[in-house]
Amino acid sequence: MSQHDLAERIRAVLPADERHAEIFRAIHITQSVEGGGDAPKFARPEVLVGHSMPGDGWARAFSFVPLIFKIVFNAFPEPDASSNDPAVRSGRQRKNSRFFGTWEGLAGQWMAALQPLCSGGVATAVALTESQVRFVYWQQRRGGGKLGDAYEMGPSFRRDTIAWTRRRRKDSKEFQIGFTDGSWGTALIPRDDAFLNAFPHTLTPEDPIP
Repeated sequence: MSQHDLAERIRAVLPADERHAEIFRAIHITQSVEGGGDAPKFARPEVLVGHSMPGDGWARAFSFVPLIFKIVFNAFPEPDASSNDPAVRSGRQRKNSRFFGTWEGLAGQWMAALQPLCSGGVATAVALTESQVRFVYWQQRRGGGKLGDAYEMGPSFRRDTIAWTRRRRKDSKEFQIGFTDGSWGTALIPRDDAFLNAFPHTLTPEDPIP
């Protein structure tokens, strides 16, 4: 599955005024530590219910052991870091954390949207226009690249709620997205050219987290 194939499919189903959107894949890196951004199960959207592709069952079986650990972890919500606590914020800034905020905040909603619950495979993409940031979930064979026909529109945000963006580490494709409520979250962007086209003023790793 190429980035182009996914982008063209998504543009075809977006509302007419959003079809010129910049589209990129976005992936969450699981890290079950404080500040890692692994969302609790209650916060994650359940998507593409009832849809699966041939081969999903075998791929699910092979991923059974790591899935157990993820399910166990997500059964217990990670403590929220209050955006109003300067000491917590300062600590997360120094640690270059992947997540700061509460699950009800903008970054919390962003991080949860990156981690959909799906019985089959799913490609998570983000479509950006001048005014909108929209998640789109597209059916994809689990463990493989073939795209299916099912899709689902996910959470959306106003573009002006994004206050800043920053490459998290040198030579990394992890990008932090900072929101107007003071929170931030992180996504791995495999094709970072589309992201940088959308956010040309992205901060470098040498720049501090605002």
